[in-house]
Amino acid sequence: MLDFQKKKQLSILVKIAMVDEDFADAEKEVIRKISQKYGATEEELAEIFNSPATAESLAPMTLIDKMDFMMDCILVVIADDMVTSSEEYFARQMATRLGFNQDVVAFLIKNKDVSREEMRELMLPYLVK
Repeated sequence: MLDFQKKKQLSILVKIAMVDEDFADAEKEVIRKISQKYGATEEELAEIFNSPATAESLAPMTLIDKMDFMMDCILVVIADDMVTSSEEYFARQMATRLGFNQDVVAFLIKNKDVSREEMRELMLPYLVK
């Protein structure tokens, strides 16, 4: 069962995937894997796929949660091996809302194969002070 915050996060990931008007199977699969990590049921995920929430506000998050969610956003953006300008724009806006410099988006895309643990350290300079 998803808590409110994780449900919102999955809705945002769906919106990122749909922003280019092509909700690719690869993007759906990445979101499905992330949803399993979040503890979502198939029914909850189907509901989010069919009608993602319209509001994009997030509850307060820890720094680690912000980093993980930013990395999840990038996983969706790169899932179909094509980063559209609309997906990049959405990701850059999300970076700002999470407290990161927008340059973190290009950095994460370029370094997509780095482990999560190592990436958390590498993301620290991109935090807005």
